[in-house]
Amino acid sequence: MPLLTALDGAGAATHAPDRADQYPARAHLWVAPLLVGLAAYAIAVAAAVKLLNDGDTLSHIALGRWIIEHRALPFHDPFTYTLPGRSWVPHEWLAEVIFAAIWGWLRWGGVVAATAGAIGVTFALLTRALQSSLGPRRAVIGAALAFLLSEGHLLARPHILALPLLVIWMAAVIRARDEDRVPSLALLPVMVVWCNLHGGFVVGLLFAVLLAAEAVLDAPSAARPRVVRGWGGFLSLAGLSALVSPNGISAILLPFRMLQMNFALSSIIEWHSVDFSGFDPLLLWIGLALAGGLSLGLRLPWPRTLMVLLLLYLALSHVRNEELLGIIAPLLVAAPLARQLEPLAAPQPAVLANNFRRRGMAAPLALAAVVVLGLMATAAALDRRGVEPPGSVVPAAAVRVARDAGLGGDVLNSVRFGGYLMFVGIPTFVDGRADLFGDAFLARYAAAASALGEALPDLLDRYAVGWTLLEPQSPAVSLLDHLPGWERIYADAHAVVHRRQSPATPKMRR
Repeated sequence: MPLLTALDGAGAATHAPDRADQYPARAHLWVAPLLVGLAAYAIAVAAAVKLLNDGDTLSHIALGRWIIEHRALPFHDPFTYTLPGRSWVPHEWLAEVIFAAIWGWLRWGGVVAATAGAIGVTFALLTRALQSSLGPRRAVIGAALAFLLSEGHLLARPHILALPLLVIWMAAVIRARDEDRVPSLALLPVMVVWCNLHGGFVVGLLFAVLLAAEAVLDAPSAARPRVVRGWGGFLSLAGLSALVSPNGISAILLPFRMLQMNFALSSIIEWHSVDFSGFDPLLLWIGLALAGGLSLGLRLPWPRTLMVLLLLYLALSHVRNEELLGIIAPLLVAAPLARQLEPLAAPQPAVLANNFRRRGMAAPLALAAVVVLGLMATAAALDRRGVEPPGSVVPAAAVRVARDAGLGGDVLNSVRFGGYLMFVGIPTFVDGRADLFGDAFLARYAAAASALGEALPDLLDRYAVGWTLLEPQSPAVSLLDHLPGWERIYADAHAVVHRRQSPATPKMRR
């Protein structure tokens, strides 16, 4: 640990006069964050296929291509035949355009490189934010725990591009609260971009409100009107910034609507509660939190305790929220814990500002150029290796057979294959956009896919389905093998194709 030990004392020079020959010591402030960022980037690139192992990646690229081609947002769905033209909220449109542009230019290697780059930047920024209070060693530990909690949800999807903004927003708002001041209005553009990338911006607004409430409660009675005006003004402008989107208020309301979709929440894996029958990194996080409180006697102010408990509840309720706990919780507890742990020299923001004023933008621009060149080199190397989404989400051979066989009519597809069908221009029965389909539709589809009663034959007739594209383990596949008027024409490890032997007339759809 010699390097990290040296880094702990890197801030000691911040109390000395501001001399140019101290720059190497100050540069140490970014060593730990850069090492963490590079490690996260390398791990993500090494798991390139895993980053692409989600059918929604293809649907997001398909949506992005549609937006680029039409120069408009698809407020009415253009991809399904079951709900053609239904209104919906394209709340991730900016991320989809970015992914589509990257895919169009650099193909799958570029998508992986951009995803890995966003992951690396996220954990580098998190380390840097924690280091200001806890020092480099503890910051690295906090970032490593956050990475473990986030690892299961690190996929090439819009939330990945929004993760750096989550860190920037939360670190700045929490730091402002810890320093007993109102957050800077320079954060407002972050919210504008975030609300067009991913619906997680609502979490940023929520915690800004909670921190504002903490500020009001902690303020002396005489100072409370001033605190209310300051934080109230910031929250009002942040709320208005969140409306700077083609979706307007709908983008804010959408997450709350989705939380009311009980069937979807119970059937979509990433919305399941944590399963402790096997090891989950959340167990390690909870164990360390208990050890800190029970063995080391570390304590938090009660508002921060309630915020951490809220994050823990969200993580226990839905596994996809573990990343929120991993990223936001250490930022919330860093300053209170730093006051109770042995002193560590911390960098002074003013020194960094002076440093950049003295050297201009040369260093940041050089670093940005290195990052861009590194991403492009990674993309090229991955393309040479032939990296692409796995067959479990890309049933290319099955679709090719279906097209060669001239299968007519519409397809009943697995949800997992919906993204690929959108990607290749085949209207889908269903895909991963649960908010579009709604609970009632998804429940009927799930009953058919599970071969419950007459659900599958009724659905096949209601929509005049001409062929099916399902996963081999689906109960519907076994039923179709014995259903009169249907025959299997193709099967591999990932997909099975059946076709109707005679045309059908659709029933009235409800």
